[in-house]
Amino acid sequence: MYSIRAATEADLPAAVELVTRLQADPGHHVGYHGTTGEEVAEELTRLTPDWATGAVVGVDGHGAVRALLSVEADPEQGRAWLYGPFVDVPAGHPAARQVWHNTADDLLDLATGSPLLAGITDLELYGHRLNRLLGDFAARHGFAAGAASRVFTLTGAALRSVLISAAEDTVGPRKLNGDPATRAQVVDLHERCFPNRSASGEQVVAGTRGHTVVVLTGADGVIGYAAGFVQQEELYVDYVAVDPNMRDAGAGRSLVRALLRTLAAEQGVRCQAAAVIALGNDASERMFTALGFTLHLELVAYRLR
Repeated sequence: MYSIRAATEADLPAAVELVTRLQADPGHHVGYHGTTGEEVAEELTRLTPDWATGAVVGVDGHGAVRALLSVEADPEQGRAWLYGPFVDVPAGHPAARQVWHNTADDLLDLATGSPLLAGITDLELYGHRLNRLLGDFAARHGFAAGAASRVFTLTGAALRSVLISAAEDTVGPRKLNGDPATRAQVVDLHERCFPNRSASGEQVVAGTRGHTVVVLTGADGVIGYAAGFVQQEELYVDYVAVDPNMRDAGAGRSLVRALLRTLAAEQGVRCQAAAVIALGNDASERMFTALGFTLHLELVAYRLR
């Protein structure tokens, strides 16, 4: 139904419009993207070396972009993330499900031939738990369903309260500096706490994936750290880790507050903050809930190794 080809830079406006429209429907929602045009444009254009490298599109007979699958790869980890597939099937089409799957298969066939995926042995898909098209697609291609995760968000007065309370702190977590011993301890803690992470400890500390890091230290070294980054419309908390011997003392909450304060001070306040928590991580859910975060949606990851 659609012709599949490699994406070009000229396809970006149509790709952003397509993704933004489909992201609004839980049945098509993919966890890597936001829901506004500004968020989607930022997320696509931050891909390296550029958004079109590794991306493939499906176009109709008039040349309009009706399908998209884009790729982000990390050769250091041998891992890649597939953003999509997004397929726009005309409303009322008598074989809508078949069209979606046939198009998605064709997108995957072309995308996996990209030089970006040379040497990659670990692929991941990520979508809303109600995106059954993605779940079925993953199963057909041998992706194993992982545990669900939950997106928590903080907005309005609750967000302002956290930023104000953090700004009033005179002691506690501070932005990570260049001290080699502290940086090495953060890397070690990251690797111990996040064995299936999307960014290595070295990448987080070096900021090569865009992270800002705050760290809490004590007499014996690093107690914990938090890392995140700023997106178009939100402050995103990506990692929070506290030494197992120092938990249940409020260190995690203090780190999150300090991270949000640092991100807002350096790059500007946003309308919300967000964090993704693995389903079953009750301690993290309690910590973020205590800060005022509320459940926004649930997502599921699928991995092929």
